Parts: sequence; C-alpha cells; structure tokens
Amino acid sequence: MLARIAIRGPRARAGALPMIRRMDDTRKDALPLQIRAASSQRPISPHVKIYKFPVAALSSIANRVTGCLLSIGCAGVGAAAMFIDCNVPALIEVAKVSAPAVIPAVKLMVAFPLTYHYIAGVRHLVWDYTLKGLDIKSMEMSSYLVFGSSAAISLALATVSF
Repeated sequence: MLARIAIRGPRARAGALPMIRRMDDTRKDALPLQIRAASSQRPISPHVKIYKFPVAALSSIANRVTGCLLSIGCAGVGAAAMFIDCNVPALIEVAKVSAPAVIPAVKLMVAFPLTYHYIAGVRHLVWDYTLKGLDIKSMEMSSYLVFGSSAAISLALATVSF
C-alpha cells in the first residue's frame, strides 16, 4: 500500500529545500524504499546536473575515459589483426589514399587520448612520489595545464605527416 505523500511548501528562510512528509501513519517496513526515504523528513537531494564539477574531477574522469578508450582501441586493432586476418598497415595506407581529408581528424582522435592519458599519468606519478601539488589550487592549475598541453601536442601530431 502506498502512503499518501505531500510536499510541504518552502520554509521561511530563502534557499531552503522543500521537505517531504508522510500524510498517514502506516507501517514503515511495508513501504517501498523510495517511499520510506521520502517520508523521513529529510530535504530532497537535488540532481547532480545542477552542480558544477571541479576541473580536477573532470580531469580525473577524462583520464579514466581516455584509458578505457585506448584499451578498447588497442584490443580492437589487435583482435582485427589476429582473428580477421587483417593487414593493419595496408589498411591504413588504403585509408590515406582513399580519404586524405579525414586523416588529420582520425589522427587527432588517436593522438588526444594518448597524449592526455600519458601526461595525466605523469602528473599522478609526480603526486605519488613527491606529495606536492595536492592542494586545490595546484590541482586546478595542473588540470588546466594537462588539458592545454595535451590539446596542443595532439594538434601538432595531427598536422604532421609521416
């Protein structure tokens, strides 16, 4: 049986979150978890999208994502070379000849995760061995430095032809 729930209006002070309270007295153990949590007289938690992530958190997330993408890419190329009997260097040469305009974008798609993950890994090694740069301001500065330097190196690598 679902309990009837009402949302109380905003409190007298500005910026307070609305509260949810239970209208009738039913057995708490018979209610679903969401209803019990809603009727506990606690403020409703806002969704995570309204918060601004710190740049250090975005840098950490980007480091994990680039690591996963590099692993998937290497495993995919390796699996294609082994199981499909694909000649990867010949396939790259065919792509260079057939679609030369796409090559810088593809090179950028490979170069950015590689350089970003490498530079962020070096930053983590410096943090681990020196224990310096772990305050919020230094982490923010180093995150911007990692993003900027990996973007510049990636653009340079994408424009160079070998």
